[in-house]
Amino acid sequence: MEGEAENQLFALLDSGGGRVLEKLGPVVTSRASHAAWWRRKLPGAEWRKAVELKREVKEPLKLRIGTLRFLLSSQGGVRGLAPELQELWGRVGAQCAAFADLQRRPARMLHLFGGAGGFTLTAAQAGAAVAHVDVSADAIKRAREHASLNTLANRDIRWVVDDPVKFVQRERTQTTRYDLIVIDPHTPKDVKRGGFELERDLGALLGAVSGLLSDKPIGVLLCCRQGAVSPTTLQHLMRQEFNVFGGAVEGGEILLKGAEGVLAVPSGVFASWCKAS
Repeated sequence: MEGEAENQLFALLDSGGGRVLEKLGPVVTSRASHAAWWRRKLPGAEWRKAVELKREVKEPLKLRIGTLRFLLSSQGGVRGLAPELQELWGRVGAQCAAFADLQRRPARMLHLFGGAGGFTLTAAQAGAAVAHVDVSADAIKRAREHASLNTLANRDIRWVVDDPVKFVQRERTQTTRYDLIVIDPHTPKDVKRGGFELERDLGALLGAVSGLLSDKPIGVLLCCRQGAVSPTTLQHLMRQEFNVFGGAVEGGEILLKGAEGVLAVPSGVFASWCKAS
């Protein structure tokens, strides 16, 4: 079983020349990365081992990214699974576990733009009750498949097909409140999928979700993997909305990482507001 798990692992093998070289279980592929300007470390022979995913993968492939398992399809590719978010998934899981130990109840988390479900799954693994919202019914279907693959199908996960902004607006009229809120608009395609434009809509969305926080909040995590936005911009927005609650704001780059010696690839930015316990 251990060898089988190793064969299913995701790994970043190399990067440079505008591309990344990745191991997707038994398959080696490369994909474009506009941030990887530097020279490649591995010789050309290693890069030539890369195959075209659509030709090589005919059926969904089980792939382990960190502690989570996903189904990789040739159509969606690894980009939609967001392996660059592994560290932030781990942070969310640890926050939910610590909250449950301190408050003696499960954390309640809202995951907006839920996508493949990495944040939802790691929170559920930590015992949290999660509301997972995405405008795409197909995305919700895939996330539910990933929950089953991780033996989380029976956990307290509310799957919601809805525009995340409209969901938040309606949820404010309800009684449900959340201890942790994760916002992760994925790519510029979200403009079509949910009518969400980062520069136009993000400030208003942050203001709206502030009204959904519980009286003992963990915090709010914002990931941006689309467009050219600075972590400083996100931190300014977060401070404007959440400093009234106390706590602290931090931010930085989202990095796709490999083993030691493999250059990390910038893949977006994040900012988080955490309420001091």
